[in-house]
Amino acid sequence: NDGSQSTTEHTFQVDYTTPIGKIHTLEAGTKYILRNNISENDRYERMIGADAYEFDRDHSSHYKHQNDILAAYLGYGLRVKKLSGRLGVRYEHTIQNVKYRLGKGDDFKEHFNDVVPSASIGWKLTDMSNLQLGYNMRIYRPGIWFLNPYLNDSNPTYISQGNPNLDSEKNHSFNLSYSNFTQKFNINLSMRYSFTNNSIESITELVSDRTLV
Repeated sequence: NDGSQSTTEHTFQVDYTTPIGKIHTLEAGTKYILRNNISENDRYERMIGADAYEFDRDHSSHYKHQNDILAAYLGYGLRVKKLSGRLGVRYEHTIQNVKYRLGKGDDFKEHFNDVVPSASIGWKLTDMSNLQLGYNMRIYRPGIWFLNPYLNDSNPTYISQGNPNLDSEKNHSFNLSYSNFTQKFNINLSMRYSFTNNSIESITELVSDRTLV
């Protein structure tokens, strides 16, 4: 096997922040990410009775993977005496476009739409100590090999296939933290709880040759 991969990425981003009065803050922004991945994996087979290797076109793969992400966010901050808080929401639209130049793979395109909220609230106990409660959500989009519906049988003992109907994986995290700062030492205590919806996992099963046929 002879393989090569290349990746290029460009990011365009605009952010805006402005105070409103003495206690409010407004944030907004957009981001556009362009990722371009190119992969060429060539396979060669030694022919029976020959010393040279012959290019195996059927089991070689050349493809181009374009991943465009368009995101926009809006945030609001509040600070009143000892109380501070922040609310935010981000929207992401993702386009994954895969084109095969060589090989048995089929071209496919997938779209993902995700709304990602966040929130936090803090209380200033003293001039040197703080208490904060926060919530964050992170998304993990499935990669090309999880999405590609092509039945990859280049290794007859390990045949794989993706699922083009997968959606984004969403991880929710809650965090409660306490911090205290003095001239001699600092104390940071935190408790965290998280769970995941729609977790992306691989399924492995033993099948017979008849099942594949």
